[in-house]
Amino acid sequence: MDAARTGGRTLTRTRLLAVALAAVVVAGVVVGVVALVRGPQIPAYADAAARQDVRAATEKFATSVNSYDVKDLDPYVARVKPLLTDDLAVQFEASTKDLLGQFADTGIVSKGNVEQVAIESIDDDSAEVLAAITVETEPKDVQVGQPRLRWRVALVREGDRWLVDSFTNVTVETAATPAPGAAPTPTPTQGSGS
Repeated sequence: MDAARTGGRTLTRTRLLAVALAAVVVAGVVVGVVALVRGPQIPAYADAAARQDVRAATEKFATSVNSYDVKDLDPYVARVKPLLTDDLAVQFEASTKDLLGQFADTGIVSKGNVEQVAIESIDDDSAEVLAAITVETEPKDVQVGQPRLRWRVALVREGDRWLVDSFTNVTVETAATPAPGAAPTPTPTQGSGS
């Protein structure tokens, strides 16, 4: 009878071990299939394609918003609005026609060029980007705004597109030493005193 019990336990342990191994194999197969179906889950900050999309959206926006002809604002607004979130698009359209419309008699034509874009932060649905932009205007003697801009651009992801949610000017303070005999130039934060 001892032989029958020992044989029975060995058989039960073997069956138990086989069932446990089978369960592990089935679980592994299920996890593998789910991983294959979902694809790789790469966080946005590590995803080179997402980073490139953010850079491209920022460059397109900064170039578009700084390239206009004050005598023909409708194509300008139509070009820039799709790059913005709905709330910002409404604000942009209203302020553009009011602000730039005032300069229609000057005939200003502006061309923006993005010099550099740097991603400050990025996650799955938002990004903060710094952009350096140069602006050239015609006629040259009428300059509206600064010829060199530094912007912080906030983007949000809507579906598969990155849209601009806000942008602000970044003040760059320099500690330049004036040439001997030259009057010091006020920094942007000092103002002109008028």
